[in-house]
Order: sequence, then C-alpha cells, then structure tokens
Amino acid sequence: MAFSQRLKSGVRLTVVPSKKFKTVAATVNFIAPLQLETLTPRQLIVNLWPVANAQYPDPTALTVALQDLYGASLRTGVDREGALSITTCQLQFLSDAVLPKGESILGPALALLQAITLHPLLSTAGYAAPFFTPEQDNLRHELQSVTDSADNKAVLTAQAQYFQHAPEQAAVLGGTAATIEAATAENLAAYWQQMVSQDEIEIIVTGDVDPAAVLSQVAAWPLAARPAVTTPLQWTGQVPAFRQWQTMENFQQSQYVALYHLPVTYYGPTYFQYMVTDALFGGSANSLLFAAVREQASLAYYAGTELDAQTGATLLQAGIDPGTAPQVRQIVADTLQRMQTGQFTAARLHSVQEELIANRLGESDRQSDVNSRLILQYRLPAADMRTAAFVRQVRAVTPAAVQACAQHYALVVDYLQEGVAQDGE
Repeated sequence: MAFSQRLKSGVRLTVVPSKKFKTVAATVNFIAPLQLETLTPRQLIVNLWPVANAQYPDPTALTVALQDLYGASLRTGVDREGALSITTCQLQFLSDAVLPKGESILGPALALLQAITLHPLLSTAGYAAPFFTPEQDNLRHELQSVTDSADNKAVLTAQAQYFQHAPEQAAVLGGTAATIEAATAENLAAYWQQMVSQDEIEIIVTGDVDPAAVLSQVAAWPLAARPAVTTPLQWTGQVPAFRQWQTMENFQQSQYVALYHLPVTYYGPTYFQYMVTDALFGGSANSLLFAAVREQASLAYYAGTELDAQTGATLLQAGIDPGTAPQVRQIVADTLQRMQTGQFTAARLHSVQEELIANRLGESDRQSDVNSRLILQYRLPAADMRTAAFVRQVRAVTPAAVQACAQHYALVVDYLQEGVAQDGE
C-alpha cells in the first residue's frame, strides 16, 4: 500500500513499496502552470541539473558519484500535461534488497538526489557561464533541427493555428527562438529561486523500500511551505474558427496535418470511448486510416492520429507525395464517415482495444510511468487510474459508442505543407 504524507504546504512525499522492482526510482517533480515565458527556463534548468551542481561542480565528479551507487542512472525532463508544466528529476538505483548483505545505498542515493535538484552551481552572476552558455546553444540547435524537419515543421505550423490563443500549447518544450535568446545566466538563477520556492513539489519513491526510512531523510530537505497550484489539469482555452490553407516548402515530401476538436476531457465520462474511437480512426497500427491511406491506396508514407484528451484535440498527420492531398483528404473524410455509420468489423475494433491494453500493461512495468500516473491521480482524485480499471473500461467500449463519438470530430485546422515534386515525378 502506498504511503503518502504532506511534508509542508505544497510539498508531498509518496512512497510506493514494491518487491516487483529490483531498483528504486526516486523522483522530484516540480509542478507549475504552463506558460510560454517559462518554457525555456524550465528546460534549461533540467538540462543543467546533471552538469552544474554545487556539490559536484565537475560533471565527472557527478558521474563518479553515480558509479559509486552501483551505476545509478539520472533522468531529467519536462512534460506538458494539459495546462501544467511538470519538471522532473529521477534517480534510479539498486534496491538494498539485492545488494550484498549489510550494504545500503538508500541514504546516499537520496542525499545525491537532493544535491542535484536543490543545489545548482550558482555564482553572483547566476548560473556558471561555462555550463549555461553551452546549454543555451544546445537549445538553439535543437529548435533549429526541429524546424528543419518537414514533419515537425508542419505540425508546429498547424498547432500554432489551433492554439493561437494559447501559444504555450503550440511551442516545443524548449521554448521559442525569442525565449531562448532572452535567457541569461542571471535571470535563469532568479527563475530557479522562484521555481524552488513556489512550484508545488511531489516527491515519489517506488521500489523495495521502507517508507519510514525514506520519510526520515526527505523530511529534512530544505523545502519551504508554498501554496498548492490551483491551475486545473484540463486545458479549456478558446478554439479558433476553421481554417484551411497550404504553403510551399522545399521538402521532397508533402505533409498533410489536420486538427480536430473533440468534446472529451482527460478521464472524463467519455474518455475511454474517445480513446478507442481515435485509436480505430488513426491512432493504432490496426487503424482504419492507416489501412485506407497507406495499405490500400498507397498514398502515404505514414498516416495516423494522436489524441490529447487533456486539451480535447486530436492531431492527424500524413506524409504524402506532392499532388496527392485531394485524394488523401477524401479518404480521411470517407474513413470518418465509415466510423459514423458503423462500417468496421468487430474483429478490427477488438484488435485496437487489445493493442491499447497491451501498451498500458507494458507501461505498468515501468517505474517512471508509476510516477507520472501518481501525479495525474493527485490532480484528479476521483479518477480510477488503476491498470485493472483501464482494461475494463477499454473493453467496455461498444461499436455504438464509437459511432457516437465519430459524429463529434470537428475539423478546426486543415493544413497542407506541399513539397516540391522531383523531376520525372
């Protein structure tokens, strides 16, 4: 049974004891409202955690410290969950139960996690320049590489139209060119002070551990009380009017991107119905769209959809040959109509449901997913996010429910990034 205790206002420790794992995953999650101007600072902070540390000012020293913990691994990242930004630092290390008798690394591992997350290498001028400058350059290059990719550029263009009233939803997690250029070592240090004192913090430890031993150490971490983040998980912003347009780009392949608005919320009353419907439409290997566009008509290199119930949108993307967009649009419309009229087999629906279940069962064996689900569960306490409930709800979706959901796909963005046909094509 999970142990959970609020250490201070806005700071909670959760321990999930389990002998299922040979490792312990200790994670510190910083939760704040998603904002465009904080995308770059949050990404820079997670990138600097492994390299700019006051206790281990030389990255090599941190590597040695990880090796001393029987090769512990460090993972940092930023996730966009609906209207929230979740910045994560996770240390994964061997459970004491599998170490030689009498040895324990739980205490040193938690101390290392505290040092990494709470004690960055700062000077009077902010983050140390030898570390800050390369990471800022890396973000510039990463953003450029994204926009140099045909498929990514098309998706970003389409998302910018759909989320024109919420640019923080459309941007890449590292921010925009403007926010990257605006970052300085000094203002990043100032934002870090704000983040560590104002973000809601969820500390989650999973594995074969004693909750009391974890609590005795983590309770002493220097974290001040702070207000809870009241921003809802679900994004409910304004959706624009329909727009269809195209641009010409110097890519060999064309990209067709469509964004639909759906009346669905994350773990809301129709969440599982729309999950299965979208998987049947284009969000799985057994989808109708993939079969129609690629396998039957041979008009796309790839075609699929991705549902984001936290924003009530699904994104359709197809990599196609230049000049074939009209046929692809027609196939997409015909596929939706087939779903609306029930023209799909029970066998295909069943295969899609079982694919969703298999994916979820695979996730349940990953400690990082246990961490993510717990965070979301705390934001939506009434939702049943257990794996058994997931399996039951997915299998309960009927053909009639799929037909009903398919009626509510409202096309908002229809964008074609037309490539340049090669000679002879």
